[in-house]
Amino acid sequence: MGACEQLNFDGFNYVIEILRHEKLCFGSTISRDTAPIGKGLSPFQKTKAPELFKQGPGSYDTEHYTSALYPILNKIRSKRGVATLANKEKRFKEKFIRTPSPGRYEVTKNLETKQAAAPFNIKSSYGRPENNLPGPGTYHIEKTKKCRRTRFMDNFGHPTMIYAVEFNCVPVPVDACLKCKEICKGDYWHRDYAVFLCHLCWEEERFIKELYTKQQLKEFKKIRNCSFEHNHEGCEAATLILPPNKLKKKLRLENYLDLYIDC
Repeated sequence: MGACEQLNFDGFNYVIEILRHEKLCFGSTISRDTAPIGKGLSPFQKTKAPELFKQGPGSYDTEHYTSALYPILNKIRSKRGVATLANKEKRFKEKFIRTPSPGRYEVTKNLETKQAAAPFNIKSSYGRPENNLPGPGTYHIEKTKKCRRTRFMDNFGHPTMIYAVEFNCVPVPVDACLKCKEICKGDYWHRDYAVFLCHLCWEEERFIKELYTKQQLKEFKKIRNCSFEHNHEGCEAATLILPPNKLKKKLRLENYLDLYIDC
């Protein structure tokens, strides 16, 4: 089997076996030649040897299929013939006329019909739901706003938006309320820029009607000073309180709500 060597180390016997591989591989020791061209050829001979199968791009003979006579010579033809002769149906067919002749009709009497007591013979009561919608001609058209658009001044260049509430820019507010005798701040009301009412007094007059009636209060128009936008501090110059983008957004929202909500 193999060479054995016996070693003695302090009373212990070690046996080492060295295995040797067989030379046979698949039953033969001859090297296998897998060359597709030929056997026993050198590398130089293999480059010069012709190929056994010449099937590659451009090596097919297509002249037979691309010639002008190929469709005529290889045309598929029917064994039965062409056109109407290939049909298997009978040439002459018998026609059967099933229309009855005069005098063979069976005339039946019309059945007597009676008018139903109720439409479609349905006598069950039909309850219609109550409709509280106003009828034609009962709408108050004069109370509706036809054009719901933000108004702009027709000036040259960039159009200027018309505010829903009139804007009054003054360094020092001087308009005093007729009822409470205090300087009007923020939003307040005026009539012909001569009579002023602060917002609290105007709301109070709507219910108490101490100085003005309801019809007279409609003559007042809303106005506001510039204290919400900037601060003059008693001079013509002013410092901004709100950023321009937030101020523009606030005024646009107020103009939009004014188109649908009355003060």
